[in-house]
Amino acid sequence: MPHALVVVVLEPGWMDHAPTAASGGNGDPTGIQRGLLRDAVFLKLLENVLRGVYRKGQRLRLDDIARDMGVSRTPVREALVPLESLRLVSVQRYVGVVVAPWTVAQMVERLRLARAVLGDPPVGGPAEPGAFDAWLLRDCRSEAGALVELGTWCLRRRGSMVSADWLFAQRPVLDTFFTDDVAAANGIDAVVGRRVRAERVERAVSAAERDDLDGCAAALVELASDLIALPGRFRSVA
Repeated sequence: MPHALVVVVLEPGWMDHAPTAASGGNGDPTGIQRGLLRDAVFLKLLENVLRGVYRKGQRLRLDDIARDMGVSRTPVREALVPLESLRLVSVQRYVGVVVAPWTVAQMVERLRLARAVLGDPPVGGPAEPGAFDAWLLRDCRSEAGALVELGTWCLRRRGSMVSADWLFAQRPVLDTFFTDDVAAANGIDAVVGRRVRAERVERAVSAAERDDLDGCAAALVELASDLIALPGRFRSVA
């Protein structure tokens, strides 16, 4: 039942899990397939950057990261590529990899852009066929992740492929930033208004499964507005 699936996805425990990696015979001492190992390293680095474990301006040494994570330099180097494309790290000549001076305002700006393209999608090409599958939300760790998955599908169904690709690229950073622990590390109480945001997601899923693109987009625009307002509700920080 689609409605029940969303309720399961949005339970508090959904933010505590991370994608698991299966063992593989690729010669890596960890026994994890190379692609999955790279993805696992990327998610850990992403969380460390957004949580503040790695300070802004800090130089990241590949050898230190590889040793701390128990992996070789290769998956670390590969994982830094998407981090740079998300503008969370930069590669500086003669210096190396440095954590970028990102801000909460930049995270909000990503949501503003997402809201803009969902509310008024650019005129696109041929619509991409395909019914929405709520199972796509199974790995989302926050409502922001669900926003990206649903929004990407909606834009592709409208034929706005470039906007859909941009939005999908924001999935890891937005999904991780609005998890409880990472949000709290940035002075944000992500628990505030969660019931309302969950209802927005359920409405969007219900509309998507009916192929009601306008209804899905309307619910997602409201969800984006809720998330944009969230950083203004700060939790007390000692």
